[in-house]
Amino acid sequence: MKIHVINHHFWPDASPSAVLEEGLADALRDLGHDTVLVCGSGHFHDGERPQPASPIKRLSSHETGNRRSQLAVVADYLHFYRAIRHYVRDHVADDEAVLATSSPFLNSFLIRTLRRHAPRAQLIFHLHDYLPSNLRSLGLIQRALAPILRWRLDKALHAWDLVIACCGNIDYQGSNRQVARFWPTIDRPIEPRTVDSQAKRALYAGNLSIVHDIPALTSAMTQLHDDGWDIDVFADGPSLKLLPEWVKPHGFVSGDDYLDILYAHPVHLVAGVRGTGTGAFPSKTLNSLAVGAKVRPCGFQPEMLDELRILEGIDDLWSNRQAAAVMIDQFLNDDQSSSAE
Repeated sequence: MKIHVINHHFWPDASPSAVLEEGLADALRDLGHDTVLVCGSGHFHDGERPQPASPIKRLSSHETGNRRSQLAVVADYLHFYRAIRHYVRDHVADDEAVLATSSPFLNSFLIRTLRRHAPRAQLIFHLHDYLPSNLRSLGLIQRALAPILRWRLDKALHAWDLVIACCGNIDYQGSNRQVARFWPTIDRPIEPRTVDSQAKRALYAGNLSIVHDIPALTSAMTQLHDDGWDIDVFADGPSLKLLPEWVKPHGFVSGDDYLDILYAHPVHLVAGVRGTGTGAFPSKTLNSLAVGAKVRPCGFQPEMLDELRILEGIDDLWSNRQAAAVMIDQFLNDDQSSSAE
């Protein structure tokens, strides 16, 4: 079956959502599906990695790439959403499938356009995070809007044929929900490597958004710093300026440089979402566990800690990608069988 995989960014962008969906699309391609990656013209971070096997359709969405404010980000999302709606009208047929993601969250509202123009297409939504939970971690206005957004978002998600939650703590509870956990965004190491367990170096790598629990993260950094540890931060985001002044941040790195950084630090700090256990599970955690580093959770609620324990018990975290692909393949095959009957 032809599957249109829709995400805000794809190769050469190195955003985690791009890497995850490319891997999932290629796994579905290995199972015999004709996958095409559909993205906008926005930009996040270039990375050093091979081009995916699935072809890429890059739309002229006229995004600015300005991430200096929430309004600027939402404006880019709207540009992308408009471009995707035009693509759906022109390119998605009844005998095909769509796999959309919550990057950006507006993708969930494509459902009306999809049902109108391809009413019998198979529609799958990969729920990376759950925006109503993230809003509850912000100010009074956002918290007040969270129940309204949850009602509207859940109504849209209920209309998809299958909603795949990336982990067990995602707080969408529709009857069409199934769980398929994330997998590392790094390739499997070609030769055996071990983390430098003797080094007193701790790492934070990734984005620091306004929803991360920065007080919990800075508390952990300060404790390690007072014990003589070096703290390395390879990150960006609006909350970077809230870290202690002795933290010297570096820019993002990718490819072999990123692997070297992971293996050079025996302790990896991971920040949870403030005040909620049902937001999103940090994808960077999978990379930390995959290389054998000790994950130190900062501000994790009980649901997040339970999820971390589950991931720590999975021997082959890369197998999660194949499991997600098999779940989708089985769903599509079952639906085709039902249609034939």
